[in-house]
This record gives sequence, C-alpha cells and structure tokens, in this order.
Amino acid sequence: MNIKQLRAELRAWGRYWASKEELQGYASTSVTERCCEVMRTGVWISSDKHLFSHQSDSILPPEWINSLSSKIDKLPPNYISVINSVYVRGFAAKGVLLRTLSYAEIALLGMIVE
Repeated sequence: MNIKQLRAELRAWGRYWASKEELQGYASTSVTERCCEVMRTGVWISSDKHLFSHQSDSILPPEWINSLSSKIDKLPPNYISVINSVYVRGFAAKGVLLRTLSYAEIALLGMIVE
C-alpha cells in the first residue's frame, strides 16, 4: 500500500464515520447525564429507546472500518485527533496541522505494511 491508497482509505473511513454522526447521530447527552437530570428535576423527558438507540456502541461498522479504526487507535492521541479532524470533520490541514497529519499518515502506513 502506498500513501495515495492510504489517503483514499482514510477518506472513505472518514466519510463512513461522518455519515454515522450526521444521519444517526450520537446522543447529545450521555445516559448517565440524563439519569442525573431526572434525579435533579424529577421529570423524565425521553424514553429508554431514545437513550440507547443513538449510542455509538450500537453502530456495527464493516470489518475494514474496524481494522483501520483499531490501527488508528494505536496511534498517539495528537495523531488520532488530527486524523479525525481532517478525515471525519473535514477541516482543512494547513501549517502545523498538515505536518502532523503527514506524520500520522506515515505512522499509520508503517502499521499497515508490517
């Protein structure tokens, strides 16, 4: 695999996760926060189905997405952040961000080639 192929895979990976966030979305507040809100206010404003249907745990990605995600998870936190910023959120990579992205892609390519 070369850097162009890796970037194509990362773009597809990013589009997959961006579509999951956009279409299905994640819960705007966690289940724990909602339970605490109920205890504070005494008002239950959403059903259990809503609480669990939009959790990221309920997403079952394809195997190639899982494989790439597991490799990305092994990278240092700043590399993970820049990959998510560029490929999932669509931020333009400029300056230091571009250099860090290049280092992250090279590190990821090294993991894939091994």
